Amino acid sequence: MKRTAVRVWEFPVRLVHWTNFLAIVVLCLTGVYIHWPFLAAPAGSDAYVMGLMRYAHFVAGWVLLAGLLARLYWGFVGNRYARLGTFFPYLTAEGRRHLWGVLRYYALLSSRLPPHLGHNAMAATVYGGVFLLLAFQVLSGFALLGLHDPSGMTYRLTGWLIAAVGGGWVRFAHYTVTFVLGAFLIAHVYAMWVCDLAERDGTSGSMFSGYKYGEVEHVAYSDSRAR
Repeated sequence: MKRTAVRVWEFPVRLVHWTNFLAIVVLCLTGVYIHWPFLAAPAGSDAYVMGLMRYAHFVAGWVLLAGLLARLYWGFVGNRYARLGTFFPYLTAEGRRHLWGVLRYYALLSSRLPPHLGHNAMAATVYGGVFLLLAFQVLSGFALLGLHDPSGMTYRLTGWLIAAVGGGWVRFAHYTVTFVLGAFLIAHVYAMWVCDLAERDGTSGSMFSGYKYGEVEHVAYSDSRAR
């Protein structure tokens, strides 16, 4: 069946995607170091390794916060593939049918994924959950930072989380979610390549070029539904 290239991911979506990716990598590496300092300054050096790691961690936290806010904004003004509603397919009858079709495909009960141009329904659902986890990491991270200055603005804005569940539980959850996100990253890369090889829709390169490949008939149908 004839296929055509479709511009699915706009530049702001791609920019935020890679900005958030880099911020998350820095946050994970520096966060693990803060928990378990595995490097030491050379003998006779005055380098403050922990200070540098904490500084990089906080800067990356601000970058991630900016990225999440930018993605949230683009979820209202971007094209139909970027809209926030796409992350909650289970809220509509059509989305639930699509989700069931994806589950059947992953269970080897169907030979093809349901036609889609953006994220499939399961991927969109997972990404919505990941967005919430990242938002929690930002909130809990700034709450923990605020403990160093209880009279500061950071603690006044986020300290309610510490007061609600306790600093120890917030720190434990913040640390644990780091490994959940690490597991997601591994599964995300694997699923991306598998879908790209199976469906040949350009998934792996779409976050660079913005384009995916869809069957002409389905593209025409999607365009008519979007009007």
